[in-house]
Amino acid sequence: MKKTVFNCKTSLFDNFQKWISRLTLRSDLARYVVHIIVSTLLGILAGFGAILFHHLLELMRQFFSPDNIHRLWSLDRHFVVFIPVTGGIICALMTRLFKDISKERGVMSVIKSIILNNGLIKLRITLFHLVAPIISIGTGAPLGPEGPAAKIGSGMGSFLSQTLKFSRDDMMMYTAAGAGAAISAVFNAPIAGVFFGIEVILLNDLKNRALSALIISSVVADILSRSMLGNKHLFVIPDYVSGGIHVFPFFVLLGVIAGTTSIFYFILDKRLRVLFDEKLKIRNDFVKLIPVTVVFGLILYKYYQLYGIGYSTINDVLAEKLPVTDVAVLLVLKVVFLSLFLRAGSYGGKFAPSLSIGAFLGFIFAVVAGALFNVPLDPVVFALCGMGGVLAGINSAPLTAIMLVFEVTNDYTFILPLMLVSVVSYLSTVYYNHGNVYHIELLEEGIDVSKRTEIDLLGRVKVSTLMHRDFDTVNDTMPFRELLKIMMSSRYGDVIVTDADRRLMGIVSLKDIRQAITDHGLVDLLIARDILQPVSPVTENEPVSRAIQNIEEGDVEIIPVVKSISGLEVIGILSHTDITHAYRTQLMGWKTNQFLIDYSQKDTRK
Repeated sequence: MKKTVFNCKTSLFDNFQKWISRLTLRSDLARYVVHIIVSTLLGILAGFGAILFHHLLELMRQFFSPDNIHRLWSLDRHFVVFIPVTGGIICALMTRLFKDISKERGVMSVIKSIILNNGLIKLRITLFHLVAPIISIGTGAPLGPEGPAAKIGSGMGSFLSQTLKFSRDDMMMYTAAGAGAAISAVFNAPIAGVFFGIEVILLNDLKNRALSALIISSVVADILSRSMLGNKHLFVIPDYVSGGIHVFPFFVLLGVIAGTTSIFYFILDKRLRVLFDEKLKIRNDFVKLIPVTVVFGLILYKYYQLYGIGYSTINDVLAEKLPVTDVAVLLVLKVVFLSLFLRAGSYGGKFAPSLSIGAFLGFIFAVVAGALFNVPLDPVVFALCGMGGVLAGINSAPLTAIMLVFEVTNDYTFILPLMLVSVVSYLSTVYYNHGNVYHIELLEEGIDVSKRTEIDLLGRVKVSTLMHRDFDTVNDTMPFRELLKIMMSSRYGDVIVTDADRRLMGIVSLKDIRQAITDHGLVDLLIARDILQPVSPVTENEPVSRAIQNIEEGDVEIIPVVKSISGLEVIGILSHTDITHAYRTQLMGWKTNQFLIDYSQKDTRK
């Protein structure tokens, strides 16, 4: 009987798939109808995924609340120290057991899946990143739900596209739309969901045809979320006075401070990455995460407001229930532990923590600046604007920040200062980072989206992985005839020329030899220094893409690898043949059909 029911469901789905396929072939109008139907279906799936995530996260949070733990096992409230440690142990175990899947985390993984894999996200990755963040955030990690929600929504869009056997372009479109729809459902903010899809997932690619799918799916997901979770706003906004035009200079100053706080987060995050990965070289997932959760648990005993997402703490700050000194401590701890948890391997997003940091910062600024300048500054409006400022600064998404804070508060009164603070903060961080944080992270992996034209596959490969340490080198005073013998037996045809201190002077290639042989009268008078060709070397830590540029500029087949550019001590060579082979190997492992630089097609012999 079960088999019959299963076959019936499969048959119905197959018929639906065939109907969609036939409809898309009929006319342009039919394709638009299919687009609307699929976008609506995606909104339903992403909405249900976000709602499921919300319910499971709430159940986890309630289960691990100190009151519930005390009631179930009669444990002392000091047990709160061990709650994040428990979550850390489970998350580290999941990371260890599912090494490859666990790497595909956060918003950046969604962006890369669209750019590199045409929106392909496997279902098991979606399921993993539904469960892991629930455990992490539900046991107290001070992270947000938006990263996991975007992963779930984009996974739904990719799964739907794979199931209906859509083209690669369609899969990219619906994967991006699913991420925006999930954000809409999580925050009850459909406009912010659309802007999130445009600014973050599509990296401001307004020409992308995913816009209509984003709007439809975001609206549907939000309607579904409101109908099932209630039409509630995340924050309770007390009465406030935004102030006159004389207050706007303070909003500009708050924007600069919000940007500075975001920059402090970037600096801290970079230092922690160097500490974990390069200095301490911690590879064990338990050793990374457990100490962080232990320290966090101890601090929770004093500052329990740091526990979890932190929306209730924001409401307490807006209601002015916390003294400014406590808010200042919470601000510093929130920034530190946001970076610590993410670098240590926990699961969650940065949007909700950014809102908390911004609220704390705006509140403190209003109290301190008001006292210093003897100006009545309402802490509520500055806290709200600070939320937008830090959100825009840390996440490089000013429009999303503006719309998200506006929608979650449902208050238009403070929109002008909110826009001002958000944009000033964003510009401050862009100036410091020299670009959008997502663009910079992609560039570090050899992906240049600024031109929308190319992915530098070889930028992901270090020179040290391809270089050879067995190479031919000659002294610059070697006579030509001896040099000729060495070159004839040389493995690469070209030889490195150094001085008496083994410092690089240049390269002698077969082309240079041919030119010298034509002048028989000079053969016995020439030495290596006379016919060498200067060439720009590379260091072993530079990307291979840099080496290929130097090969093209020098019109050579090999490039010297030096210990340092200042010392010029030659430690190896890199050949053009090895580079093109590495490129083809990289290319075979990638599934994208766009943005690729084909170095093997470039003519390196000018």
